[in-house]
Amino acid sequence: MSVVKTGPVRLSGYAIKLRKVVNASVSTALKNRPEVSKKEVQKKVNEVLTNLNRAIYQVLVEKYMAPKDAIVNIELEYELVDTEFKIKNLKVDLYELNTSISEEATAELKKMLEIGA
Repeated sequence: MSVVKTGPVRLSGYAIKLRKVVNASVSTALKNRPEVSKKEVQKKVNEVLTNLNRAIYQVLVEKYMAPKDAIVNIELEYELVDTEFKIKNLKVDLYELNTSISEEATAELKKMLEIGA
């Protein structure tokens, strides 16, 4: 399993940063796997990330009304099996708000995306 972190980034820019760090990590992992179609994997990764980014936006902005200039740090644990990209764990830290919102948002996102136990 691999872990990627966006590092502190404005809420308005988390989606771009998350996509960049995940694609860079997956690209590095695929360098040693010539039998796997890189285009097919990248397509599946980006589909999963689109759904993840949509869910993060729904929870943080629409539900908790976090300001777009708030700072967020997203940690994502994933597994790459053949051409399948699966999110195994997720942690969202939202700064400038209290930690209970970060914990509630993380729990809600895990539930929405059916991640972890």
